Amino acid sequence: MHSLAMRWTRFRVKLAETPEAVALTSLIVVFTFFAVAAGNFLSSLALADIVTFGSIMGIIVIGVAMLMIAGEFDLSVGSNFAVASYVWADLMNAGVPPLLAMILAVLSSAILGAINGLVVIGSGLPSFIVTLGTMLAYRGIARAIGGSDFAKYTQSRPFLFDVLNGPITFLNRLFEGGTNFRVSIIWFVLIALLMAWVLNRTRFGNWVFAAGGNPGAALEQGVPVKRVKLTAFILVGVLVGLASVMQFAHRTSVDPVRGEGWELIAVSACVIGGVHLTGGVGTILGACLGMLLLTTLETGLVLMGVSVQIFRAVAGIFLILAVLLNTYLSRGE
Repeated sequence: MHSLAMRWTRFRVKLAETPEAVALTSLIVVFTFFAVAAGNFLSSLALADIVTFGSIMGIIVIGVAMLMIAGEFDLSVGSNFAVASYVWADLMNAGVPPLLAMILAVLSSAILGAINGLVVIGSGLPSFIVTLGTMLAYRGIARAIGGSDFAKYTQSRPFLFDVLNGPITFLNRLFEGGTNFRVSIIWFVLIALLMAWVLNRTRFGNWVFAAGGNPGAALEQGVPVKRVKLTAFILVGVLVGLASVMQFAHRTSVDPVRGEGWELIAVSACVIGGVHLTGGVGTILGACLGMLLLTTLETGLVLMGVSVQIFRAVAGIFLILAVLLNTYLSRGE
């Protein structure tokens, strides 16, 4: 009996060291369930929707994961997303060259991220409270820019749109009946690989873990905790801006509620992927797997005729279970 308990403890410690293993196992189980229970789930169109939408959200999740590992939250990413989309749309409609308009849109998003970081660091208030406030403020900015109207780009489609999020033609042609794999998938993979390398192979990545795990001890070791956290907030803004221009390059329109609720999906994906709410623990791979799990769940439920409200309820259950599991795995013997 004692030997069995020791084996279980070692297995639990191993799982705690590889949080993405739980997310991957959950993804396989959910995918298998819908492959059996949901009609057309294994169609190329459904699979393309999962990875294409997951790639846009996944880019945001990568930034949120980095910030959470650094010990902070950003609940304003959905509102920031809408603001950046409007900035890009309005600038292009005003005749600004697409590349310059894109740079300015991403810059505006980065500035909003920097504001979050500066207020959190300067005031000492919890980032949860600060970004809850800026979530409302930035949504107000989006509504002020757009009023109650859509912003739509009606001119000829620039080549930049295809670079950002055009169809992957050679891949789509491999499937009969048509499908919709898009370039955002490639950008998502490249950004995920880059950020995973930064987090695991650079001094800044070590600082991120230290700042989130034990900021007091990190300061004593010479880690510039405030600068690390501010950089993480700005990084979230940059990735939100990139995600917004990629989605606009596909849909070519934006409305005042674009991105609403995405902040909770992003946090849920990170936690499901093994990122701890207290900071200092997590991986980019785990967060990305958590995002793919949620997009798989949403697509499967839609194909089964279940409303989006049920998806949010199920996502909430997954979140609670993930927190309970992470807490259990991180416990001592």
